[in-house]
Amino acid sequence: MHDMKEQTFDKFIQLCRDWSDQMAGLEDDAKRIAHMQTQLPKLLLDRSLVSCVLESIAKGTPGLNPGRCGIFENEILLYLDPRHIFSIRVYFHRTGEFTPIHDHSSWGIYGTPFGTLDIVHYRRNDDGKDKNRAVLTVTHRLTLSPGEVDVVGSLDSGIHQTGNASDQPNVMISVYGSPIRRLFIRIFEPDTGRIWKRFPPKLRKRRLAKQALREYIKIL
Repeated sequence: MHDMKEQTFDKFIQLCRDWSDQMAGLEDDAKRIAHMQTQLPKLLLDRSLVSCVLESIAKGTPGLNPGRCGIFENEILLYLDPRHIFSIRVYFHRTGEFTPIHDHSSWGIYGTPFGTLDIVHYRRNDDGKDKNRAVLTVTHRLTLSPGEVDVVGSLDSGIHQTGNASDQPNVMISVYGSPIRRLFIRIFEPDTGRIWKRFPPKLRKRRLAKQALREYIKIL
């Protein structure tokens, strides 16, 4: 049984390497997105691979490095392509739980291996000149079934939220392209119009330490 699980884990890593080779041969993001729209459903519907990934995370398997979380608390980095063409991440939504409305630093494709995944897409209606405020409108909502995928753009073209309106926990597996050089995502509050930056946990702690240091120096 242990050997079988190791073989399944190796299959997952090989799949990631195959995707890297395939996308390296594609000349632009549009072709990479189209390619991954056909490839990600194969992973989502492969029960042995999904079971292996979830069990590896649950057990803390070093190969997946599940300790490398992203900006969101429910986010885990599964695979980072050595060529920096893409990354694979998994997200866990409890029943009734949704992320804040946010953007991304790259295009993304995502879906669920079981249950349902709820998505809300937004359009920015202001001119974007105010970096701290935005006016948003819901453009469409959708609920994905296992194996179905949705595409999100970067920056203002990718403002959305994901979550789980069902009465059972769900899982979202996402593939993201190579990001722009930005260490944060933007969180949008439609009721107030406020925009604020959200950094990864490590950077947030460093920023807090720097702020505290500045205040402490003032009283020395």
